[in-house]
Amino acid sequence: MKKSYSAALVTLMMLSTAAWAGQAKMNLAADFGALPKVRELTLSPSGHVVAWMQPRGRGSGVFIFNVGAKAVRREVQLSPALTVYWLGWESDNTLLMRAVTTEPAPPQSELRWHQPIRLNIVLALNIASGKIRTLLSDRMVGGNYFTTGVQLLDWDIPKRPHTVIMSVRMFNPTAYRSTLGTMIHSEVGDSGMVDSLFAVDTRTGKSTAISSGDAYTDGWFIDNAGNPVARSEWHANRFTIEARQGHTWRPIYHHGAGQAPDFGAQLDPTAHAILAFAPGGSGLWKIPLDGSPPQELLSAAKHRVTQFDLSRYSKTLIYAWVGRSDPHRLWFDPSAKSRYESIAHVFPGRRVEVYDHSRNGQEVLAEVDDPQDAPTYYLINFAAHSAVIAGAAYPQLAHVELAQVHAVRYPTHDGQTVKAEVYVPPGGGKDLPLVVLVPGGAVGNDPRNFDWFAQFLAAEGDVVLQPEVSGTALATEGGYLLWGGVSQRYAIAGVHLLVKQGLVDPHRVCIAGMGYGGYAALAGVAFSPGTYACAVSVNGISDLGALVAHMIHVFGGSDSTHAALVAWRNGIGSPVDPKVAQESPIHAVGAIQAPVLLIGTQDDTVVPESQSAAMAHALKAQGKAVTFLKLARGGNSLARSDDRIKALTAIGTFLNRYLHPTG
Repeated sequence: MKKSYSAALVTLMMLSTAAWAGQAKMNLAADFGALPKVRELTLSPSGHVVAWMQPRGRGSGVFIFNVGAKAVRREVQLSPALTVYWLGWESDNTLLMRAVTTEPAPPQSELRWHQPIRLNIVLALNIASGKIRTLLSDRMVGGNYFTTGVQLLDWDIPKRPHTVIMSVRMFNPTAYRSTLGTMIHSEVGDSGMVDSLFAVDTRTGKSTAISSGDAYTDGWFIDNAGNPVARSEWHANRFTIEARQGHTWRPIYHHGAGQAPDFGAQLDPTAHAILAFAPGGSGLWKIPLDGSPPQELLSAAKHRVTQFDLSRYSKTLIYAWVGRSDPHRLWFDPSAKSRYESIAHVFPGRRVEVYDHSRNGQEVLAEVDDPQDAPTYYLINFAAHSAVIAGAAYPQLAHVELAQVHAVRYPTHDGQTVKAEVYVPPGGGKDLPLVVLVPGGAVGNDPRNFDWFAQFLAAEGDVVLQPEVSGTALATEGGYLLWGGVSQRYAIAGVHLLVKQGLVDPHRVCIAGMGYGGYAALAGVAFSPGTYACAVSVNGISDLGALVAHMIHVFGGSDSTHAALVAWRNGIGSPVDPKVAQESPIHAVGAIQAPVLLIGTQDDTVVPESQSAAMAHALKAQGKAVTFLKLARGGNSLARSDDRIKALTAIGTFLNRYLHPTG
């Protein structure tokens, strides 16, 4: 079979009809800042229709492609205010979209924060009519801003056609308890906000109540008929799973480590157990709903499980990702493994991700890329032994010479080993400028992926060192990210290595990043001032205590058990802890010698733009060299093309000034 696929891939046909016209003049910021031309591809249950997102006008469009007819069946323009981050099929005629939008808090509101509010919504697109409906809209009476908790839990339910299962946190008057007349009060428990479960008709958008949790319910588990059989709760740093028994709920599992296990989206195929692994990665467990002891599917002593995947239709376990320093798949489904290996054989040395398939498994969508090649999407038909290109993410980069990327390993002074990727700009050379690009987020970067930001920096003429924060013991202390000067150990050791090799000029080293990477950039010039000639922080954290205080304010008070707040508290600590202040770059401004570029987006609901603004004010107050670029939209990861291009233009200008003074 592998041989037949190799032959099939020799001649490939494009599904998408749009062609990219090469530019006469290279504009790196525009080339790398443009959003992917094709993204969020998804295959219908029959395998006959492919949908994807594509930039269109000022916003994005959804394209529906008929594979048999080899033609676009429908194009739908979306509002520029929407950011769609997921597509999926309820049926061949109904496409679901998970989207977010941000809005200011209404002036007459009891809400206690003034930052932009992130609204999660789920939309249903009728392919035949082209009409889009907002699901659960009948529960958003009067602009209910607490629908930020909307979750899409299950869809494509054979016994419930045209139906999806959703949950949302809503106000329940019977659960509300006034603060008057009591000395014992819980902001969460007495708030009246409870997690409720609904069956929603995708044709009308109307909902039917199924079940209701309480103030501490934070998750549901749905069987193959669309019925809730278990739910999870957070209360007082204690995680509990409850199984349904008639009209009551019985606790079957407790976890008191302060952080919840991570669960798959579905139950196992029997709907009699839940699959889980513990925080930080450990063995894989099966938790029976009858209350019997959990069963260890993968030993924690042998396997550090960081993720697992269930089949979209059969709900069977396909594989688990195991290992942290050298992550790899451990397969449970032999047929899925065979399909994957058939495709991966054609692309040796490249990352292959089989991420969607038809109901019978004969058609699959695969994403293929590596650090030196942008993603290309293939639609593969195993029955017909054919493969066609469904789209390319960055066709405009075809005329850009990309950096060569190689992996390195190096020790830190305390004996840890760090893995990193080094991007060498076209033409190579000696004593080149260097940008240390620190990945954002607790999970860090995936070194197998194409990174548009790193490649942009290399195209500007800079060597890029990108440490794999998630692949080293340095990544976690107490289970989360490093803060303070400790956050620089993996970076500084890499700088010394490249200087020793003669590749990098030690006087032309900048540190950059987004989110956590933005924090690390500020920490670099604050806590290791002799190492860096400049810093670029995009939506970076400058004041850890202020961030936690803000999150407490947003998520309902100091006794809130909201999962996001628990994660921030576990990752940072108390806002009044002196150690947290010491690890905040804003309190070490006096030590900063290098110029700093700060970029903040006003609609960032993860790290408030005020974090960048406060740092800019503190730097200016002490006469430090600082540039502050405020962007209107784009969120934490610069998800909008116009603001991404503005950011890259500013970064290119900044680096040319401080790393290429004669350029």
